[in-house]
Amino acid sequence: MDATIIYYDPVTVPVFPDVSLVGVKYEREEKRSVNSVEEMEQISVQGKVVLVRAKGTVSLNVGLNVTYPFSEIVNVKRVGVPREFANEGVKVEYKEVLEPYGYVGININFSPSLPFVIVETEQGSRIISLSSIQDTKPEIPRESKTPEKKRKRRVKKSRKRRKVKSKGSRKSRGV
Repeated sequence: MDATIIYYDPVTVPVFPDVSLVGVKYEREEKRSVNSVEEMEQISVQGKVVLVRAKGTVSLNVGLNVTYPFSEIVNVKRVGVPREFANEGVKVEYKEVLEPYGYVGININFSPSLPFVIVETEQGSRIISLSSIQDTKPEIPRESKTPEKKRKRRVKKSRKRRKVKSKGSRKSRGV
């Protein structure tokens, strides 16, 4: 199947001291033949952002270390961080994002004073915390080299009643 591959240069846009957005700037575009969706997902360049489009499927490959990658290129309106914690709630400080880039991710240095970040996009708002980041990067289960032992099932024994023998049966045995 024919695929269109678009290469982007990453641009870091600082928003707050511990929060920065990763935007993209168009670099070049090429057409290539791709055999499968898996091959589309494997196309990546270190230090670049690659967008692959083919037959209704879109694959975004970010060749960077990003704390929270977005699933697509989004337009971010504003970013909010907590400033004051009170018993009733949290006061959040927002900053408008004025740079005209599409964004593919956000870098966050989490600390006790910065437990989460709110990102408002055209698709809606997202609350990004340390737990949501750990959910996006699933751990790959490692296979153990030793096979698991099979457990033998034991049959439950029924309770036996003691048989009361008559005097005649004892006499025949000679007891």
